[in-house]
Amino acid sequence: MQFSSIFLTLLAATAVAAKGHNGTTKAVTDKSLCKQMAKLQDTVDLAANTTKLDAKLKNNATKIADFEAKASAAATTLQTMQSNTTLVSTCAVIAAANKVADTCDNMKEIEKNMALAANTTKLDSKFKGNATKIAEFQAKVSAQATKLDTLNSNATLTSACSAISASAAAKKAAKASATSSSSTASSTAKSGAAIIDAKTGGVLSLVVMAVAGTLML
Repeated sequence: MQFSSIFLTLLAATAVAAKGHNGTTKAVTDKSLCKQMAKLQDTVDLAANTTKLDAKLKNNATKIADFEAKASAAATTLQTMQSNTTLVSTCAVIAAANKVADTCDNMKEIEKNMALAANTTKLDSKFKGNATKIAEFQAKVSAQATKLDTLNSNATLTSACSAISASAAAKKAAKASATSSSSTASSTAKSGAAIIDAKTGGVLSLVVMAVAGTLML
């Protein structure tokens, strides 16, 4: 699977902008701004879709007019925010990271379902021996297994998922060590975690962006 040239251009432009002081994606402020932009875009899009707007507001002319006025103000705010290329680039990275993380979580969920479907004892216990529900679950898992095979065939995706899991495990271990150790040992553990982030955070963000590119194709 090949990356689109547009996405690769975006990747090159945003790889640095998306990194914070420790190599990870930027803080909550950027995330909140990105959420605000998404909501503004939804408002503008809804106002532009007469059919959906009429259905949502049940053809109430007064409410529709009020919403359209709100959408007009939203469009102005959105245009101002979108003029900030750094913010737009950062939002693209955050969206890509979220998409990949969701895909990795979905893969883990499918694997759990497959393990359950293969364990007759646990399966019978979960569905209280209901043959119909068991059959429905097994059919669902069979379809999920096909999807998982497709996702696992993407080596870049599986590498990204492994990197995400490793990063999460390292942070969890560092936190546990900091909690159970003395202040000196805690400081050492936190320094180690910072080194891990500094070395892998930037690389991980690049991998995440690359995988998101393949998922969009």
